[in-house]
Amino acid sequence: MPRTPRAALRPRKAPSQARSWVMVDTLLAAATRVLARESLAGFNTNRVAEVAGVSVGSLYQYFPNKAALVVALIDREQAKLAQALEEVVHANAGHSLADGLRALACLAIDQQYRDPVFAAALDHEERRLPIGTQLRQHEQRLGAAVLAFLQQHAQELPPDRVSPVVARDLLLIARALVEADAQEARKAPPDLSERLLRALSGYLGVGQRR
Repeated sequence: MPRTPRAALRPRKAPSQARSWVMVDTLLAAATRVLARESLAGFNTNRVAEVAGVSVGSLYQYFPNKAALVVALIDREQAKLAQALEEVVHANAGHSLADGLRALACLAIDQQYRDPVFAAALDHEERRLPIGTQLRQHEQRLGAAVLAFLQQHAQELPPDRVSPVVARDLLLIARALVEADAQEARKAPPDLSERLLRALSGYLGVGQRR
Protein backbone atom coordinates (compact mmCIF):
# COMPACT_ATOMS: atom_id res chain seq x y z
CA MET A 1 0.00 0.00 0.00
CA PRO A 2 1.51 3.40 -0.99
CA ARG A 3 2.35 5.73 1.87
CA THR A 4 0.45 8.98 2.21
CA PRO A 5 2.73 11.97 1.44
CA ARG A 6 3.37 14.09 4.51
CA ALA A 7 2.16 17.24 2.75
CA ALA A 8 -1.25 15.63 2.24
CA LEU A 9 -1.62 15.16 5.99
CA ARG A 10 -1.56 18.85 6.83
CA PRO A 11 -4.68 21.00 7.08
CA ARG A 12 -5.28 22.99 3.92
CA LYS A 13 -5.44 26.21 5.92
CA ALA A 14 -5.32 27.19 9.55
CA PRO A 15 -8.39 28.88 11.03
CA SER A 16 -7.78 32.56 11.72
CA GLN A 17 -11.23 33.85 12.68
CA ALA A 18 -13.80 32.71 15.22
CA ARG A 19 -16.09 31.41 12.48
CA SER A 20 -13.26 29.34 11.02
CA TRP A 21 -12.43 27.86 14.42
CA VAL A 22 -16.08 26.91 14.86
CA MET A 23 -16.06 25.18 11.47
CA VAL A 24 -12.90 23.21 12.29
CA ASP A 25 -14.33 22.19 15.67
CA THR A 26 -17.56 21.12 13.96
CA LEU A 27 -15.69 19.03 11.41
CA LEU A 28 -13.49 17.35 14.02
CA ALA A 29 -16.50 16.63 16.23
CA ALA A 30 -18.24 15.04 13.26
CA ALA A 31 -15.14 13.05 12.36
CA THR A 32 -14.99 11.80 15.96
CA ARG A 33 -18.62 10.65 15.83
CA VAL A 34 -18.13 8.84 12.52
CA LEU A 35 -15.02 7.03 13.74
CA ALA A 36 -16.69 6.13 17.04
CA ARG A 37 -19.80 4.73 15.36
CA GLU A 38 -18.45 3.27 12.12
CA SER A 39 -14.68 2.96 12.67
CA LEU A 40 -12.39 3.30 9.66
CA ALA A 41 -14.66 1.23 7.40
CA GLY A 42 -17.29 3.99 7.30
CA PHE A 43 -14.95 6.94 7.57
CA ASN A 44 -14.66 9.25 4.56
CA THR A 45 -14.93 12.96 3.84
CA ASN A 46 -18.46 12.72 2.42
CA ARG A 47 -19.71 10.99 5.55
CA VAL A 48 -17.98 13.47 7.85
CA ALA A 49 -19.43 16.41 5.92
CA GLU A 50 -22.88 14.84 6.12
CA VAL A 51 -22.68 14.38 9.89
CA ALA A 52 -21.27 17.90 10.30
CA GLY A 53 -24.15 19.32 8.26
CA VAL A 54 -21.87 21.08 5.75
CA SER A 55 -20.93 20.57 2.13
CA VAL A 56 -17.91 18.43 1.33
CA GLY A 57 -16.53 21.52 -0.41
CA SER A 58 -16.56 23.35 2.93
CA LEU A 59 -14.66 20.45 4.49
CA TYR A 60 -12.05 20.55 1.73
CA GLN A 61 -11.38 24.21 2.48
CA TYR A 62 -9.72 23.00 5.69
CA PHE A 63 -8.78 19.34 5.16
CA PRO A 64 -7.60 17.99 1.80
CA ASN A 65 -8.53 14.38 2.55
CA LYS A 66 -9.64 11.98 5.27
CA ALA A 67 -6.06 11.27 6.35
CA ALA A 68 -5.56 14.93 7.21
CA LEU A 69 -8.73 14.77 9.33
CA VAL A 70 -7.42 11.72 11.17
CA VAL A 71 -4.06 13.38 11.83
CA ALA A 72 -5.84 16.42 13.27
CA LEU A 73 -7.83 14.10 15.54
CA ILE A 74 -4.68 12.27 16.65
CA ASP A 75 -2.98 15.57 17.40
CA ARG A 76 -5.95 16.80 19.41
CA GLU A 77 -6.35 13.55 21.37
CA GLN A 78 -2.65 13.33 22.18
CA ALA A 79 -2.68 16.92 23.45
CA LYS A 80 -5.73 16.15 25.60
CA LEU A 81 -4.03 13.06 27.00
CA ALA A 82 -0.88 15.01 27.85
CA GLN A 83 -2.92 17.67 29.63
CA ALA A 84 -4.88 15.03 31.54
CA LEU A 85 -1.66 13.29 32.58
CA GLU A 86 -0.14 16.56 33.77
CA GLU A 87 -3.28 17.26 35.80
CA VAL A 88 -3.22 13.79 37.38
CA VAL A 89 0.45 14.19 38.34
CA HIS A 90 -0.25 17.60 39.84
CA ALA A 91 -3.37 16.39 41.68
CA ASN A 92 -1.49 13.47 43.23
CA ALA A 93 1.48 15.47 44.46
CA GLY A 94 1.85 14.62 48.14
CA HIS A 95 -0.02 11.33 47.82
CA SER A 96 1.64 7.95 48.14
CA LEU A 97 3.49 6.33 45.26
CA ALA A 98 0.91 3.52 45.17
CA ASP A 99 -1.98 5.98 44.95
CA GLY A 100 -0.22 7.92 42.22
CA LEU A 101 0.46 4.78 40.18
CA ARG A 102 -3.18 3.77 40.54
CA ALA A 103 -4.30 7.17 39.27
CA LEU A 104 -1.96 6.88 36.28
CA ALA A 105 -3.24 3.37 35.54
CA CYS A 106 -6.85 4.55 35.69
CA LEU A 107 -6.07 7.35 33.25
CA ALA A 108 -4.45 4.94 30.78
CA ILE A 109 -7.43 2.58 30.94
CA ASP A 110 -9.99 5.37 30.64
CA GLN A 111 -8.17 6.82 27.64
CA GLN A 112 -8.48 3.53 25.76
CA TYR A 113 -11.90 2.33 26.89
CA ARG A 114 -13.89 5.56 27.16
CA ASP A 115 -14.60 5.24 23.43
CA PRO A 116 -12.88 2.00 22.35
CA VAL A 117 -13.82 2.01 18.66
CA PHE A 118 -12.56 5.56 18.25
CA ALA A 119 -9.37 4.84 20.22
CA ALA A 120 -8.63 1.68 18.23
CA ALA A 121 -9.08 3.53 14.94
CA LEU A 122 -6.63 6.24 15.98
CA ASP A 123 -4.16 3.62 17.23
CA HIS A 124 -4.28 1.95 13.82
CA GLU A 125 -3.73 5.20 11.96
CA GLU A 126 -0.88 6.26 14.26
CA ARG A 127 0.98 3.14 13.16
CA ARG A 128 0.11 3.54 9.49
CA LEU A 129 0.63 7.23 8.77
CA PRO A 130 4.05 8.95 8.54
CA ILE A 131 3.56 11.23 11.55
CA GLY A 132 6.48 10.17 13.69
CA THR A 133 7.69 13.72 14.27
CA GLN A 134 4.32 14.87 15.62
CA LEU A 135 3.98 11.79 17.80
CA ARG A 136 7.46 12.28 19.24
CA GLN A 137 6.54 15.81 20.27
CA HIS A 138 3.56 14.49 22.22
CA GLU A 139 5.64 11.63 23.66
CA GLN A 140 8.14 14.17 24.98
CA ARG A 141 5.38 16.01 26.81
CA LEU A 142 3.95 12.76 28.19
CA GLY A 143 7.40 11.61 29.24
CA ALA A 144 8.08 14.89 31.01
CA ALA A 145 4.87 14.48 33.02
CA VAL A 146 5.76 10.93 34.07
CA LEU A 147 9.30 12.03 34.93
CA ALA A 148 7.84 14.75 37.16
CA PHE A 149 5.80 12.04 38.89
CA LEU A 150 8.92 9.93 39.45
CA GLN A 151 10.77 12.93 40.82
CA GLN A 152 7.95 13.55 43.30
CA HIS A 153 8.60 10.05 44.67
CA ALA A 154 12.38 9.93 44.34
CA GLN A 155 12.76 9.04 48.03
CA GLU A 156 10.60 5.94 47.56
CA LEU A 157 12.29 4.67 44.41
CA PRO A 158 15.64 3.07 43.62
CA PRO A 159 18.00 5.81 42.32
CA ASP A 160 18.14 4.39 38.80
CA ARG A 161 14.34 4.45 38.50
CA VAL A 162 14.10 8.25 38.24
CA SER A 163 15.10 9.08 34.70
CA PRO A 164 13.63 10.02 31.30
CA VAL A 165 14.27 6.48 30.03
CA VAL A 166 12.25 4.98 32.88
CA ALA A 167 9.46 7.49 32.27
CA ARG A 168 9.37 6.47 28.60
CA ASP A 169 9.37 2.78 29.50
CA LEU A 170 6.42 3.22 31.87
CA LEU A 171 4.44 4.83 29.07
CA LEU A 172 5.32 1.96 26.73
CA ILE A 173 4.35 -0.67 29.32
CA ALA A 174 1.00 0.97 29.99
CA ARG A 175 0.22 1.45 26.32
CA ALA A 176 1.20 -2.08 25.32
CA LEU A 177 -0.78 -3.76 28.07
CA VAL A 178 -3.92 -1.67 27.71
CA GLU A 179 -3.99 -1.77 23.90
CA ALA A 180 -3.43 -5.53 23.89
CA ASP A 181 -6.49 -6.06 26.06
CA ALA A 182 -8.50 -3.56 24.00
CA GLN A 183 -8.02 -5.76 20.93
CA GLU A 184 -9.97 -8.49 22.70
CA ALA A 185 -12.83 -6.60 24.35
CA ARG A 186 -14.77 -3.35 24.21
CA LYS A 187 -14.90 -3.14 28.01
CA ALA A 188 -11.90 -3.12 30.30
CA PRO A 189 -11.36 -6.54 31.94
CA PRO A 190 -12.01 -6.29 35.69
CA ASP A 191 -8.45 -7.29 36.51
CA LEU A 192 -6.76 -4.90 34.07
CA SER A 193 -6.11 -2.18 36.64
CA GLU A 194 -4.41 -4.60 39.03
CA ARG A 195 -2.34 -6.22 36.28
CA LEU A 196 -1.22 -2.81 35.06
CA LEU A 197 -0.30 -1.77 38.61
CA ARG A 198 1.75 -4.94 39.04
CA ALA A 199 3.56 -4.28 35.77
CA LEU A 200 4.35 -0.66 36.62
CA SER A 201 5.31 -1.42 40.23
CA GLY A 202 7.47 -4.35 39.19
CA TYR A 203 9.35 -2.25 36.66
CA LEU A 204 9.94 0.42 39.28
CA GLY A 205 11.20 -2.20 41.73
CA VAL A 206 8.64 -1.41 44.40
CA GLY A 207 5.92 -3.51 46.00
CA GLN A 208 2.24 -2.65 45.77
CA ARG A 209 0.79 -1.18 48.91
CA ARG A 210 -2.91 -1.10 49.42
